[in-house]
Amino acid sequence: MNQSGPESVLNTKRFVFGVMSHGLSLQKWQAKCIELLVQEGHLPGLLIIDDRPMVRQSFYKKVRKYLDKNGLYLLFQRFFFRPQARELMDSEAIFKGVARMDCVVCSKGFSEYFSAPDVEKIKNHQLDFILRFGFNIIRGEILDAAKYGIWSFHHDDEQKYRGGPPGMWEIVNDDPVTGVILQKLTNKLDSGIMLKKGYFKTVNHSWDGQIDQLFFDAAGFPVQVCRDILHNVAHYFENEPVKTNAPVCKFPKNGVMLGFLYKLLSNKIRFQFEEFFRPESWNVAVMEKQVAEISNEDICKARWFPAPPRGTYFADSFGFEKDGMLKIVFEDWDYKTRKGKISMVDFVNGEPLKKIAAIEEPFHVAYPYIFEHEGWVYCVPESASANQVRLYRYENQKFIFQKVLIDNFPAVDPTLFYLEGLYWIFATHRQHSNTALYAFYAENFDGPYFSHKNNPVKTDIRTARPAGNPFVSSGKLIRPAQDSSVTYGGRTVLNRIIKLTPTEFSEEITGFVEPYEVSEYNYGLHTLSGTGNFSIIDGKKFRFNRHHFLHKLREKSGI
Repeated sequence: MNQSGPESVLNTKRFVFGVMSHGLSLQKWQAKCIELLVQEGHLPGLLIIDDRPMVRQSFYKKVRKYLDKNGLYLLFQRFFFRPQARELMDSEAIFKGVARMDCVVCSKGFSEYFSAPDVEKIKNHQLDFILRFGFNIIRGEILDAAKYGIWSFHHDDEQKYRGGPPGMWEIVNDDPVTGVILQKLTNKLDSGIMLKKGYFKTVNHSWDGQIDQLFFDAAGFPVQVCRDILHNVAHYFENEPVKTNAPVCKFPKNGVMLGFLYKLLSNKIRFQFEEFFRPESWNVAVMEKQVAEISNEDICKARWFPAPPRGTYFADSFGFEKDGMLKIVFEDWDYKTRKGKISMVDFVNGEPLKKIAAIEEPFHVAYPYIFEHEGWVYCVPESASANQVRLYRYENQKFIFQKVLIDNFPAVDPTLFYLEGLYWIFATHRQHSNTALYAFYAENFDGPYFSHKNNPVKTDIRTARPAGNPFVSSGKLIRPAQDSSVTYGGRTVLNRIIKLTPTEFSEEITGFVEPYEVSEYNYGLHTLSGTGNFSIIDGKKFRFNRHHFLHKLREKSGI
């Protein structure tokens, strides 16, 4: 049976967890976090409520705080800041029948301590872990009140930004990437045990959009940690607490806030301008060198295809050799029809001959991933528009559809390879096409494929999305991936796979393949593939296209 999403945990054990909250209401992202846990059978066993009374301020103090050094920030938060992730919702349905406990903490400096009787009562519930959605800096015996501790989110990269507000300082500092961590709290401030970490592209033109991305897309981190525990691969609980010398950020003063608002506006204008007037235009190039030996110095020697016809582009290039001929297949995108097909050319004496259609479907196809098996050449193109991963076999100058490998999963850039007794398909999900990497495995190349036990196996805008066929270098399997942190497909990153099993995955960066600066196509390089003594890449530039402009105009105006 094909699996389209995270496979059900085979172990029958489920966890009982607690939730620390400021009250009976939850923010939407917090509710999503709990719902994902409940969907996999874990149950909330205790709601721990911060019972401190709300401090009422006089009208004079309310007005005065808006005239203070942080007044502009507070005004923006009050009247203009509306991320959906932080909207409050009634949690009665979520916590129906769940025990509730009101706690008053003792504050010492910036730290909060639970009373010994409250800690004992919480321990009596025998919780597996506690999610901290309330209270502040927690210390003391409460940290050991659950079997696996108290888990807390920090919606920034802890190595760059401590404190808050979340997701703001990356926009201020033009940081292209924003991190999110889930950590097990310890008694030392900003020094928890790292449980899960992800990297997202900074949404620099919308703080609301930035918050919604960070909070919603990381809401699945706790359920992924639970899967690791159940499969006995949560070794990171034994790691040392993280160390960081990052500056402690605070609420922005009025001058900084003015600069921030100006930056949001200018980034928004730039974003809209690029949406309308700078569509991407890709092309394909070939180098006579084995892919495992490619260096950045070799990119300047690439032989580029003639420029694609205006309004089209060529990208996602792969190759294979048949009857002594190098054949190159690639996505052939048309801005007028808003659809891609797979075209193929023979590459002779450094030049591509006439292109022919290799795969053309009613839906969009791209990324024609090539592999060989038992003398046959196969293609697994991106068919996310059909919500499938499809297999084609090369026969008589074109690829013939064979079967569906994975159904009900919109896989982007599916990449099939063999490692240590299993066939694997790596792909991103269409909804998070540049950030969340999914893995599927099978005993045979044509399936059936099953979902990795902890999909997505990686959340990282810099290294997730596949970018070509994996290859062996120095005895290690190297997986090319896209780095879209600065621009989509900006460069290719080379990842060495360290561990890959149905329950675990880890890899490390070994290098980058950058676009050649002097080339016409110097804004991106997001496919690196090889066959025999040839390596094939693509490159990006920006070029105005009227069909794209009219499409965006209709899209934005709702016509």
